[in-house]
Amino acid sequence: MKVNVYSFVLGIVISLCSLSVNAQEYQYIPIVKPGLQIWTTFFGSESTSGNHYNRFALTDEDTLIENETYKKLYWFQDSVFNSSTAECIGGLRENSQKQVFYKGKQGYNFEYWPNGMLYDFSLSVGDTFSSYQMSYKHIVRSIDTININGIQRRIFNIGAVYLDIDTTIIETGNWIEGIGNDQGLLYNMYDRLVSGGSSGYTRCYEYNGELQYHDSARDSLHGFVGCSSSVGLSTIEKDKANIFAYPNPAKEDINFSCSFMIKDIEIYDIMGRRVYQKEVKDYSKSIDISSFNKGIYIAKLNTEQGLVSKKFIVE
Repeated sequence: MKVNVYSFVLGIVISLCSLSVNAQEYQYIPIVKPGLQIWTTFFGSESTSGNHYNRFALTDEDTLIENETYKKLYWFQDSVFNSSTAECIGGLRENSQKQVFYKGKQGYNFEYWPNGMLYDFSLSVGDTFSSYQMSYKHIVRSIDTININGIQRRIFNIGAVYLDIDTTIIETGNWIEGIGNDQGLLYNMYDRLVSGGSSGYTRCYEYNGELQYHDSARDSLHGFVGCSSSVGLSTIEKDKANIFAYPNPAKEDINFSCSFMIKDIEIYDIMGRRVYQKEVKDYSKSIDISSFNKGIYIAKLNTEQGLVSKKFIVE
């Protein structure tokens, strides 16, 4: 009998420990966080002239907008983010209630970016929030935990309902913790309810130079190859390019080699500032980085087969 009791108690302890470990696997990931974040999005409308790309970069730079502190949000369409050439369109901020707000420019060609609250990750299933269109409200239809690139994140499926009927009529996107709406960072859910013609999707999301999310299914429908490039550019796959950067981390020198001829190399710091540019015309290049500050850098190698990026660390 004692053995059975002991086994029963031991089973409870193991179960509690297991639950504790599983609980620790998930941790809320904010959208506004330290580092450099880049979203590449596609926007489409019934008018073919309205189809276009957007690229957004959120930096660590503070900006004061209407007495509130935001992180600077840039808009650009180049293959590489450069804060000196990108356009600062406003900022994002996130409060302790897990609510994310945008304030700034209201959009480009047929696209309207709503100012105000974009996301509220404190909501629960069945919770509603108001829409800019007074005849509608939004509702959290479901919340699941998914694994994206080895990271547990919650995903909120958002729908819209008539205020007087209270019946879900349309899905307006999925909010992914730490990433945003899968239909675009600044995607306007409210316009979609009225026009029904506009749509979009987040092609990919990069954090500190690493790809964290790629909607490959919808990407393939549009015939896109790669994820770090904008319209008119193609990025070759790293494994096919056989690109190497060594040593990594580095202190004095960093060496690059590639199976394709390297035309030129540009190096950017984590804030998107270009710190190095050099014509190469060779299959390898050694660069003196002794004057670089410690931190994360992105090297962009323009090869004979396309653009390749490689992250390295200076310590």
